[in-house]
Amino acid sequence: MRYYDLSPKQLEDKAYELLIEFDKERLHKTKPIDVYAVIEKCLDVPYDWKYLTPDQSILGATAFSGGLLWVWPESKYYEGLLPYQIEVEPGTILIDTTLTEQDNRGRENFTVMHEVFHQVLHKKCFRTMPKNYVHPTASRTIDGQVRYASYALAMIEKQANACAAAFLMPADLTKNTYKHLYRAAGYNRYNYGFVYNTIKEMAEEFSVSQQAMSIRLQTLGLIDENKENLLK
Repeated sequence: MRYYDLSPKQLEDKAYELLIEFDKERLHKTKPIDVYAVIEKCLDVPYDWKYLTPDQSILGATAFSGGLLWVWPESKYYEGLLPYQIEVEPGTILIDTTLTEQDNRGRENFTVMHEVFHQVLHKKCFRTMPKNYVHPTASRTIDGQVRYASYALAMIEKQANACAAAFLMPADLTKNTYKHLYRAAGYNRYNYGFVYNTIKEMAEEFSVSQQAMSIRLQTLGLIDENKENLLK
């Protein structure tokens, strides 16, 4: 397996390019998003929903080469429950069905965009993998806890996360929204209540999870719980 050594700026640029292609208005304005429309308009690959594991340890997958994939008939394991095989076309994106069954739209949006950027960035990285290889995305990866024995695989997952975050939370729009709320609140020192409420409010506005918004604000240097002052 190979990976491309892309800088944070290059990853931001990749997300920017896809935003321009999909809906450039989203660079400057928050609005509802249908992430599956991104697949349809910008990728033209199949997508589907399946129970990928009976414990939700895998939230998404991309079948770069197509072939057969084991999936489950239900979301919870019980004695006697067995997986079954489906055939998927090359390029197919699969999303765990449980993300559509719960009030978890922010997590679903991030998972879908994570898989989208695997398609944008990483198709050539998996060329040497055997037929029927389907690349899974662990739930811990979506949570930002990227732990893999392979350094190349860890970098690939971090890149997909970074681009998904940059697409759903564009840098300039996120910064401007945060700073507007900061100035309106009138705080000049770190205030945990303000940070918590701001993360919650912005997560709803950008249609992402609170965890994703918190990580994005830290990445952009807007919040840092190790510092006494809010970063301006």
